[in-house]
Amino acid sequence: MIRALVAALAFIVGCGSSESATASGGTGGSGGAPPVLDPALFDCSVAATPERATEVPPSCALDAACTTKLVSGHRGVGGELGVIAPEDTLAAVRAAIALGVDFVETDPRPTKDGALVNMHDPEVDRTTDGTGAVDTMTLAEVQALHIDAAKYAGDLSCERVPTLAEVLAEAKGKVHVLVDANKTDRVDLLVGAVQDTGTLDWAIFDTDSVEKIDQALALEPGLAIQIRVADPAELDAELQHFATHPPVLVELHDGASAAQMVPLVHAAKKRALNDTFVVDVAAGLDGDEQHYAEIFDTGVDVAQTDRPDLVLRYLGR
Repeated sequence: MIRALVAALAFIVGCGSSESATASGGTGGSGGAPPVLDPALFDCSVAATPERATEVPPSCALDAACTTKLVSGHRGVGGELGVIAPEDTLAAVRAAIALGVDFVETDPRPTKDGALVNMHDPEVDRTTDGTGAVDTMTLAEVQALHIDAAKYAGDLSCERVPTLAEVLAEAKGKVHVLVDANKTDRVDLLVGAVQDTGTLDWAIFDTDSVEKIDQALALEPGLAIQIRVADPAELDAELQHFATHPPVLVELHDGASAAQMVPLVHAAKKRALNDTFVVDVAAGLDGDEQHYAEIFDTGVDVAQTDRPDLVLRYLGR
C-alpha cells in the first residue's frame, strides 16, 4: 500500500508546479526547499549522538497513564515518504532524536550468518547500491553496501546498513525503540540484542504474534511489549493473555477502525498507536500539518508517521 501511495505522490508532485514541489517537503538535497532539520545534527559530520531534544520525559513512553500525545518515527525518521534521512539508518535515529521524536520503529531481519540488520525489505535493492536477499548475504556483505541517500541533504556517505545492536546503542538514553519482531523468527537474537546493549528501559518488543511475545518474555521477563490488534475480540483476547504483563502500547492493525477501537483501548487504560501514512501523503503535498487533526481527533495517543516533522508541528512541539 505504501508503495502505491509513494507512486501517487511522486506523480502528483511531478505534474504540479514548483510551488507544489516545495510544499511537499523537499530537503534541499537536489534543490527545492531548505532541509527540515539541519543535517549537521545527524549526518556524517557529527562527533556524537545529539542530545534529546524533546521536553517530554522519557518515562512517558513506557507509562500507560501518560496522556501526552506522542510521535513514532516510522523506520527511524520516515520511510518512503520521509524527507529527512535514509530509512533504517543510524542517521535516521540521530535525526529523530534531534527532531524530538518519542519512538523510532525498527526493522531487524537476519543475515545469512545470523546477524540482525535493520532493513525493511527482504532485499537490499531499494535502499542500497546492492542486489539480493538479506538472508542470502553475510553481515559483512550487507554492511559493505552503500545507502542510497541521493534525495537527502547533508553528508550521508558514511552510512551503512546498521545492526539492531547498533541502532539500540545509538538510541540508548535518547529515544525509545519499537523493535518490530515480524521479520524474523529469531526471538532469541532480538532479546539478546536488547540485553547485550543494556537497553531494557529503551526497547519495546513489537509484534502481532502472541507466540513471539511469549517467547521473548520467557527470555527476558522485564521486556516492555506492544501488541497489535485489528478488532475488539482480538483486543480482549490479548489483554487477557497478557494480564500479568500489560502492554505499554496497543497498535491498531490490519485496517482497524480508530473510531471504534480507541475508546475500547482507553477503557482498558491503555494507549493506542496508529499509522498515519495516508495522511502523510496529503500533509506532504501541501505542507499543512492540520491534516493530522483527523488522526488525533479520534483519540489516538501515538502517531506512527513518515513525516514526524509535520506531526510534531501539529502538536506544537
